[in-house]
Amino acid sequence: YGALLTVSKRKLGIESDEVVEIIDLRAETENLKVLLDKENYYPGWHMNKKHWYTVILDGSVPFDEICAGIDASYLLAKRSKG
Repeated sequence: YGALLTVSKRKLGIESDEVVEIIDLRAETENLKVLLDKENYYPGWHMNKKHWYTVILDGSVPFDEICAGIDASYLLAKRSKG
């Protein structure tokens, strides 16, 4: 489960008005502390920053990592629905 969006990099805290495609994904809160580096992984832009993170879809994060993040996000969403 994720959200695909188009936003200005400035909304992610990057000093640029370039518009980029992003995906917001859900993660375990304790994993976010390690994951968020503000170079490849950013606090969730559109969702709750306590449970979500953002990846810019520009090739900076390997496709396999994004797929693994989507799978993990789906499992978390499925688990929360019971």
